[in-house]
Formats: sequence, structure tokens, C-alpha cells
Amino acid sequence: MRNAPHLLDMLALQVPNLLPKTVPWFGKIHGHWEWHDSTFPRRAGRLIWASVFFVVGLIIAFVWMKRPKKSAEPATWAATTVGAMFVWIMLTLGYGVIPSEWIVFGNSYLNFDSASFLLHKNSIVPFDITRDKFVDAVAGGIYIVVLVINVYFFAQWQKRKVREPATEAVEGEETPAQPPTTGGVFGRFRREKRVSAYGRPVTTSE
Repeated sequence: MRNAPHLLDMLALQVPNLLPKTVPWFGKIHGHWEWHDSTFPRRAGRLIWASVFFVVGLIIAFVWMKRPKKSAEPATWAATTVGAMFVWIMLTLGYGVIPSEWIVFGNSYLNFDSASFLLHKNSIVPFDITRDKFVDAVAGGIYIVVLVINVYFFAQWQKRKVREPATEAVEGEETPAQPPTTGGVFGRFRREKRVSAYGRPVTTSE
């Protein structure tokens, strides 16, 4: 049993990864630009999957946001709880997981540290720019983009329209839409005209 933690570590290495081991990539090899097999998908696995889940969540939220509300009544407790959980997951991905995984990927796999330079001082830029500053700038850009999306979705969600109540029209007769009525479960439906077998109207008492 003393080797149990090591066995757990070995089992963790056997977790299947759906991303390919290598992908064709055009980059600089030994000072020359050429096509080669890159292994970045496995290295950036958490970053890629978090980005995919975030984009899918945005698509679901956008489609749901365009649908009008069924009624003007406040949301139920269950719907509010599910919506809050969905928003929490999206905020965690956008503000936490994606920027963090990008910084880890940039500093480890890409090896963008303060020892390598992205841009040296010249007549236009009066200072050196190291590659780790580029990683930080991209992370800051992710925060700005997510913040803009966050504010936009919150504002549009508050402006959702309410679906107009459906009305039933008498067959063969065009009537204007009637406002919703009260009077029980079936109060919103219009009373149909009753006729006898000879086509004469039938009068019924209320």
C-alpha cells in the first residue's frame, strides 16, 4: 500500500486525450520557416477545451437570449438556480481558467520568458519588449474581451421581450387579436359558437 500514491499517478497518465498528438504547423525550425509536426495540442489541452466550452456556452446563451420570455412573471426558483450556475461556470472559464491556462502554456511550452525578446529597442519603440510581456498582454486582452461580452449579454438579457399570448380564431372568420382574459385555466380561450344539426344557432344559459 505504500506505492498506492505512485499507482494513482500512473493511472492519471492513462487518462485518454481526444486531442491529436501532433498537427501540421508552419513555423521556424533551426532558423528556417518550414512545415513540421507540432505537439502543442496536448500541451495546450486544458486551454483548448476551456475555450471550446466557453464558446459553446456563449452560443447557447445567445440563442436563448433571442427567444422571448414565455410570460412577464418572475423566474422560478429552480430556473434562477440553474441560470446562476451557468453564469458562474461561464465567469469561471472566462475570467479564471482561460487566462490562467494561457499564461501556463506561454511560459512553459512556448518558453516565453524575460530572457527572450519579442522586440528590441529601435527608433520607433524606445524600449525592449520581452516575450513574457507579450503573454501578459494577451492575458489582459482576454480579460477585456470577456468583460465586454459579459456586459453585453447582461444588458441584452434584461431587454428580452415577452411572448405575446396566442389567441384562437373561429374557423372561416377573421377576428382581431383579443387581450388575455382571466377566469381560470381555460379563460384565455374564446368560446366557440354552438349550432344544431340543422345549422341553427343554439342558445345556452350561462
